Amino acid sequence: MTDSLHTLFAAWGDPAPEGRAAKTDAAIGPRFYYSDPNTPAPIEGRAAYLDYIAQFSAKMPGAAAKVVAVSQHHGHARATVDFEKDGKRMVRGQYFADLEDGKVVRLIGFPGMGEPD
Repeated sequence: MTDSLHTLFAAWGDPAPEGRAAKTDAAIGPRFYYSDPNTPAPIEGRAAYLDYIAQFSAKMPGAAAKVVAVSQHHGHARATVDFEKDGKRMVRGQYFADLEDGKVVRLIGFPGMGEPD
């Protein structure tokens, strides 16, 4: 059930727009919502999400995102994700997902692991 999370984050590191699109299409449901602190507003839909990860790819060529831990229950999942470049972790974050029929329909990201300010 959490394979879609691995696939979705693999899209972040795919250098080809077609590869990012194919991975995204395999992982998301028809109503997709995404938010993290770097988005000016929540993103809704496939096209807006693909634009967002294309910006990541353009700003950080060769960078990738990898799910390093995941847990799930009752159609919800929590994923710990490492963003890496040149084999080194740049940032680790947590993402909270709602899943429907094995696909991600809502994904909310937070940098860090909830450390106190």
